[in-house]
Order: sequence, then structure tokens, then C-alpha cells
Amino acid sequence: MVPDLEVPFVLLFTGTQDRLVLHSLIGGMTLGTIISIALAVLIYPRLTSAIFPIKKAKVREKCHFSLAVALSCLLGCLSHVLLDVANHSYNPFFWPFLSTYQTPSPIVPLLGGVTMASLIVHGSMAILFVGLFINKRDNFWERLLVG
Repeated sequence: MVPDLEVPFVLLFTGTQDRLVLHSLIGGMTLGTIISIALAVLIYPRLTSAIFPIKKAKVREKCHFSLAVALSCLLGCLSHVLLDVANHSYNPFFWPFLSTYQTPSPIVPLLGGVTMASLIVHGSMAILFVGLFINKRDNFWERLLVG
């Protein structure tokens, strides 16, 4: 979700709800990954243990800085950017080499437009979540949020 952190700031400063640096391939893999690592190590353990019935020590044990956490953050940002290519009519995927509006999604028209593409992507994620829940009911929140 880190790439979406830029949207409120862009809205505040430009008045539009555009996606910029964190939704590009380079921005997501560099700045997005750095922000994700900082959030995962510094904030995620406290927040997760405060909301869900998971011990903070268990979350901290998994969420200390490591290569696995860094790789997970990188893959999370990269997958977000790639999913947004299928979810929005444009994405600044190749920024700064192309402007934000010069990179229309090649996938959205194939999926029937923005609304249908969004329904397909969100429906797929909901089915995946339900499948995970049914398959791993024991300690579900701990397995999902901590691993």
C-alpha cells in the first residue's frame, strides 16, 4: 500500500488524484521499498499488536531489518505498481523516462475498461483472501500478518 501514500499529498498540492513517483517502476522499487522497510520495522509491530491478538514480541521477531523483510517490501511495492497497471487507465510506469500521461495501460482495454478491470482485480483478490482464510483458519491473523 506504500505507493498509495503519495495520493493524498498529490491531491493536496495539485488538486488532482494522480499517481506519480511511487507508482513508477523506478520510484516503487527504490523510494517505495525504503519507505516500506521503515514502516515494517518501526511501525508495523506496534500497530499490528495493538489491533490484532498477536504479541508484539512475535511481530518484532519477524519484522526486524533483514534481507527477507527488504525483499518482501520490494516485492510488495513492485506488485502494487504492476496491479495498478491493470487497474487504472494510466500509470506513470516508466517515469521519469516518459511523462505520467504517456504510459496508458495496455491491459485495461483488454479487460473491458477501467470499471471491469477494477472488478476483475478486486474480485480476484477477494477470492484469494477467502481461500487463504478457509485453508489456514487456525491462527489466521498471525499467519497472515506475521508469517
